[in-house]
Amino acid sequence: MKIVSLVFPGFTLIDLAAPMQALSTIPGAEVQYVWKERGLVPSDASVSVEATHSFDDAAEDADILFVPGNTNALFQLLHDRATAEFLADRGARAGWVTSVCNGSLLLGVAGLLRGYEAASYWYSRDLLANYGAIPKAGRIVIDRNRATGGGMTAGVDFGIALVGVLAGQDVGRITELLFEYAPEPPFGTGRPELADPDTLTRATEIVKGLMPLASAPTEPLVAAPVSR
Repeated sequence: MKIVSLVFPGFTLIDLAAPMQALSTIPGAEVQYVWKERGLVPSDASVSVEATHSFDDAAEDADILFVPGNTNALFQLLHDRATAEFLADRGARAGWVTSVCNGSLLLGVAGLLRGYEAASYWYSRDLLANYGAIPKAGRIVIDRNRATGGGMTAGVDFGIALVGVLAGQDVGRITELLFEYAPEPPFGTGRPELADPDTLTRATEIVKGLMPLASAPTEPLVAAPVSR
């Protein structure tokens, strides 16, 4: 089980940690953390992750290609052709093309979501339509061999669900128990449709300064790869 996970300066730590914690329970799982060059890559939580591989030497035939999300750092990366071309190349040959949070926007600019239903962080979800995707509000959305998750904590749902798909539902149930995954949100405001108007307004103002939607490309940077 070869997993190629993009890491980039400023990526959101939980977007990477939660899915990889779950997927690493699959027997034989081997994760390559990939950036333009090998070395430490800082997250947005003052924790760095080592890029074990570069764009040049990452596995070409991964079972899973995975992309985490972020705010300003990700929106800047949406214009980076080298990253888009790397994702397009590996995504065209991967068994599964996946993301959490607005990592799906990077899959979109790489031409990997055209015609697919996909999830994203709630504030940036509608941008997926720029790249030919069909935006969906689910915490995890699976369409053929594309699996995309919602924002941040949805990475736990995403990881456990994908374990169930890849290793069987029995293994998925065991993984959920091993994770002691029985969420009890302290405020119950974790999605826009659940939040009261004041909370939603104030949260929207915060993310508006972190995610410059108008700066995102209006179409993919590269031609859509041939789907498997």
